[in-house]
Amino acid sequence: MPIILIPIVIFALYRFEKWLFGNFWDKGLMARLDFVEEAVNEGDKAHLQEVITNRNFLPLHILQVSFQTDKGLEFSDGTNSSVSDRVNVTDVFSLGLYEKITRRLELDCRKRGYYSILKTSLKASDLFSPDIRYNTFEQHTNLYVYPAPLSVSKTEVPFRQLMGDVLSKRFLYEDSFTFRGIRDYSRTDPQNMVNWKATAKTGDLKVNLHDHTSSQDVKFILNVDEPGILFERELLEDCIRLTMSLAGRFISENVPVSLLTNGRDKVTGENISLMAGASSLHMVSVKRALARIDLEKTTPNSMAEIVEREVANVDIENTTFCYISTTRGDDSLKAAGLLAQKAGKLLWLCPLTKDMKQERPADSKIDFKVVIHE
Repeated sequence: MPIILIPIVIFALYRFEKWLFGNFWDKGLMARLDFVEEAVNEGDKAHLQEVITNRNFLPLHILQVSFQTDKGLEFSDGTNSSVSDRVNVTDVFSLGLYEKITRRLELDCRKRGYYSILKTSLKASDLFSPDIRYNTFEQHTNLYVYPAPLSVSKTEVPFRQLMGDVLSKRFLYEDSFTFRGIRDYSRTDPQNMVNWKATAKTGDLKVNLHDHTSSQDVKFILNVDEPGILFERELLEDCIRLTMSLAGRFISENVPVSLLTNGRDKVTGENISLMAGASSLHMVSVKRALARIDLEKTTPNSMAEIVEREVANVDIENTTFCYISTTRGDDSLKAAGLLAQKAGKLLWLCPLTKDMKQERPADSKIDFKVVIHE
């Protein structure tokens, strides 16, 4: 071959390789990200699994995989991550022909929240060209980080007080389908309770006893309005943690729990409201609802307006209210006053720091209790 043809052949091979890589580099290339855990508690560790598959005859010597998620997840040492308004992560892979690589990243879940990864960006280049190729893959993986449960010492007093209200207000009615026993007749007993067979056998009037069923539930009213310009965001998080911890204790005692808050759902953007329930699945719903409260989103309605609509429709005989708010502004006081007026009395739990003033509402129907943030 004449020497003059060698550069031509090299240039032709370079152009062919550039064309081949440019048109086929991402054929059969897949990137999939999945949170290993579906849900963890605030402060726990979680894991993110990356699976990169190259079902192609072209090797990828340098492949950068990038994705973003919300702040609150901290990646372990060794992961190339940076934090701005979001957490940005970049991993570098080298894949051979028809190769699959699985990598697991460890996360510290420092903050309550609902975390999603919706897109992965891929960037690759070959060995002989400075050109960079790009592609994206849709991702649908989510992680719930539930609020950290508070210690029993912080919830014991309000739990016992609320439980006492539940027991004292409990509206009991007899269930005619459950038979518990027989007792002597009393002048206040209706005739349809008389057990005529037992009466004939003993010669004295006897009546049937039935079990009782309770429809009493506890409704948590959670206010996440900011107290002012300078405040500790952790006080709002304490309100959320307190709500979850108390809800869990009542559900463990088979007392139905409902939730109303002016906090907005991170996904739907709507104010969160949950009907009453006492099952383990309902507790999961409560945890998820609280995890998805986005404190960056403001609600168009005041807390007093939300409460006013609520008390107009609530069955007060079967409901015990618990108001949780670190905010003590005019709107918060009005909301608490509406609840106290409707129910006759109200327990207000207010997370504060040790150095904050503990001024109590003037309304005598409001039992104001401070929960100190540590």
